[in-house]
Amino acid sequence: MGRVAWFWLRGAKGAGGAMAGMRRSRGMTQAQLAEHLGADRTTVVAMEAGRPPGQERFFRAIGWMGYDLVAVPRGSRVTVVESEVSTDRGHGDREGQQ
Repeated sequence: MGRVAWFWLRGAKGAGGAMAGMRRSRGMTQAQLAEHLGADRTTVVAMEAGRPPGQERFFRAIGWMGYDLVAVPRGSRVTVVESEVSTDRGHGDREGQQ
C-alpha cells in the first residue's frame, strides 16, 4: 500500500490548503466535491481559500474524503500508521505526499 497524504491544519488558510490537498489526493475535482456536499463549486473554492464554509459542511467534506481530524498539543510528536482496514470510498488514489 502506498503512502497516504497527510496535512497540517493550522488556522483557516492551513485548513483550506489541507482541504484542497485532500481533494487532489483523492483525484477529485472541486465540482465533484461540491456535488457531494449539495453545494456549488464556489463554496469549495471558498473553503479551499480558507474562508468559513460552516463547520458542519467542512467536517462532512473531510470525513467523506476518508480523513479524520485529530487535535494534538503543539510540539508533540505524532506517528501515523495506516490501518489494514481500508477507509477508501472509491474516490481516487490514496497515495500522496508526506
